[in-house]
Amino acid sequence: MAGMRKAEPWALAAILVLLYLAFPSHYYNFDGVACAIAVELGDYSRLAHGNHLSYGILGRWFYRLWQLLGYEGRAIVPLQALDSLLGGLGVGLFCRILLDLKISRATAMLAAAGLGISHAYWWWSLEAQVYILGTFFLLLALRQALRSRPRPLWLGLWHAQAALGHVGHAMFLPAMIWRFWNDRAQGRAALWRYAACVAAVLGAVYAAAAIFCVRPADFQQWRVWLLGSAALNEDRSFHWYGGYSLEGLGDWAVMSARVFVDPSGWPEGARLLGWFLAAAAILSAAASAYKHWRGPRSNVSRFCALWLGGYALLFASWQPHQIVYRVSDLPALWILIALGAELRPWLRPALALWIAVTGLSNGMALAGKISPEANRDYQESLWIARLTPENAWVTATGQDQVYLPYFAGRRPLNLRYYAQEPAALLERIEAIELRGEPVFVTRSAAEHALWGPLLASYGLELENRQGEMTLYKVKRNRKSGGINQKKLSRAEALKKGPNGMGSERLSRRLAISDNP
Repeated sequence: MAGMRKAEPWALAAILVLLYLAFPSHYYNFDGVACAIAVELGDYSRLAHGNHLSYGILGRWFYRLWQLLGYEGRAIVPLQALDSLLGGLGVGLFCRILLDLKISRATAMLAAAGLGISHAYWWWSLEAQVYILGTFFLLLALRQALRSRPRPLWLGLWHAQAALGHVGHAMFLPAMIWRFWNDRAQGRAALWRYAACVAAVLGAVYAAAAIFCVRPADFQQWRVWLLGSAALNEDRSFHWYGGYSLEGLGDWAVMSARVFVDPSGWPEGARLLGWFLAAAAILSAAASAYKHWRGPRSNVSRFCALWLGGYALLFASWQPHQIVYRVSDLPALWILIALGAELRPWLRPALALWIAVTGLSNGMALAGKISPEANRDYQESLWIARLTPENAWVTATGQDQVYLPYFAGRRPLNLRYYAQEPAALLERIEAIELRGEPVFVTRSAAEHALWGPLLASYGLELENRQGEMTLYKVKRNRKSGGINQKKLSRAEALKKGPNGMGSERLSRRLAISDNP
């Protein structure tokens, strides 16, 4: 019986791994494709991202392992498989944690399955992204933290690995401080050993990444690397994407439900059911936390509340509308739900029914992300690859910035680099054409309020149209003579732009590569 109890979590993990691998995603999020590009290039300066240092490097090693075994395809597939493997193993580990808490086998298996089929966890176990890696190590830290006598050094190691998966896991710290502060058996000395281990591991790994991967030449490069996503704007200054506001708190509250079920894309008649399922999960977790706030389970209940509160301090402010950041909330919520399901005999069948309905609903909702035909940007990239020569440049905004070089094998002409000085775009196009390389324009650029008229004034010729996809080829307007025949100087071209930027700034902008 004891052996079966140990094997059941990993049997469940195997089922989830197979489920995730059997239905891979073709949603191809921007960051995942960008990481796949860096993985294939072996560019460790980009793989060692300041906010999520370990995922790209681990992904590169995993991709190389596939290649050693004979794989010759794109890196995006091994990266997605890595997340599916981590996601499924995380479910098994979570089930083991619930069993360690003396939760019944049936409830532990149900709650772990509930984690695995929750919308956010399921979705991001299919995609190439950093968050499942961090959550997996967070679960390792959680198992150690919930022991009667946690080992501070092991706990510090796992927490540091979670933070290397994503820096947001530093917000696990408030729950950990409370855990050790109230530990009469080990005392506060254990807290300092744990904290010293976290600091030592993070310090050593970041130092090694700086020396061997990123090699920042000056303080500015150090700053930009460590800021990571907070320095993505064009001038690389610090920018906080969000801030505390009533609107942000509302987004955060809605996303707290959508991590379980996301009915926003459901048929209108079914959305009420989706919101009911999500609300039932949230209310069950809240009721369980309240019920167990005092009594034998009070430490676990309060620990989960501090865990959720710590992450909320960050993610209610930083991009609260992003679902991916909330994957780390789900284990805490499911612990509370599991504790609540033990209170009454009828709650366990109700939980099983919720999982069955939600699993089916989430699976149907994810079908759109699983289907390659549903990804319009992906299909357009394949279409552009068939229509254009290998030396072509194609205007790029949004997903196209990574889709075009990765799926189409074409060089992207990133329009965002020219937002402040549009005339520079025409100079860039002319320079490309003088090298004998054609430039193509997508429908989104041709219909853009700023870029459309500018490109049309230079000259566009319809190349092909298929359904909603349209492709134009840049062809100098002979009636107007084009920018060459007008002999516009750099300064004159700038005057025609809306901002009249100086030539020094333009030179810096043109020096930026058009590749991501």
